[in-house]
Amino acid sequence: MPQALADAVTTDRNAYSFSTEVRVRLAETDAVGIVFFGSFSMYLDVGRMDYLHHLGLDAARFRPGSSALTQALAHLPPGAVAHVDVDFRAPARYNDVLVIYVRVAHLGRTSYTFHALMVDKRRPHVVATGRLTLVWLDEAFQPVALPAEFRKAIEEFEGDRLLRGA
Repeated sequence: MPQALADAVTTDRNAYSFSTEVRVRLAETDAVGIVFFGSFSMYLDVGRMDYLHHLGLDAARFRPGSSALTQALAHLPPGAVAHVDVDFRAPARYNDVLVIYVRVAHLGRTSYTFHALMVDKRRPHVVATGRLTLVWLDEAFQPVALPAEFRKAIEEFEGDRLLRGA
């Protein structure tokens, strides 16, 4: 598949394996009540966290050990954010309910990439699309291979929607 297609975030809701909802809070808006652009990164993260929770992929399962760092990181989601981007399509406002459609679009050796589609629930139009890439790190903050159990859970859940590669 050409890289441009692999990178493109689709607006076809049927292409997504999971969805969650978020109600826009006042603190996430600007002075005129429209969602502040920085809030969309948080919405991507909500989608990611709910997706991983849905699959039972919490960090504690993948950070065995008793070191102070391991214990401190045990409650955090697996992977460190390496890239995030959002394309804005339409404004969202205070108290709107956004449906966040999420899928893991790509599994690499040490990284994985989420695609997200954010849609206004009451006026079903696309508000934004986004991508979020995470890299799996060891305790020395060096990239390491995704754990087999993590990879398997995502591959089984995503099926044919998943792109595989380096």
